[in-house]
Amino acid sequence: MDIVENVKKEVIEMTGYSCEQDILCGVRMPKDVNTLSELEQKHLPVISAPEKVKRNEAFEVTIEVGKLKTHPNEPGHFIEWVELYSKDTFLFRMSLSGSLSQPKVTIPIKLTHAHGPLKAWAKCNLHGLWEGIKDIEVESYAILEE
Repeated sequence: MDIVENVKKEVIEMTGYSCEQDILCGVRMPKDVNTLSELEQKHLPVISAPEKVKRNEAFEVTIEVGKLKTHPNEPGHFIEWVELYSKDTFLFRMSLSGSLSQPKVTIPIKLTHAHGPLKAWAKCNLHGLWEGIKDIEVESYAILEE
């Protein structure tokens, strides 16, 4: 066990409290995508994009929070922002306002190469940061033989 894990273990032992008990700690991901809880269904950012794209060619990506079960959208409970990454490479961020905008964003992007899966983060003002992932393949240019 490394030093960080030892410190975490000591803090839990001293306080009886861990990050798993705090909805605002870290990034929330579904425990099991086949049996999502109601909270997970409301907060999971769902990514819609092609399975395969061409290198440097624009394609549309849609991120929707509440697609599986409607998320509240009122001044006291709403999605503050949505971000998109290609693995850990930042692609865009859209800020939203409670009751005046919907947590659904469609934007054209292009990728020069695959970094890994598309990763969306959505921030609920009450329930913290949530992550959705979608695998995507980036086709490279065909090499012409002479």
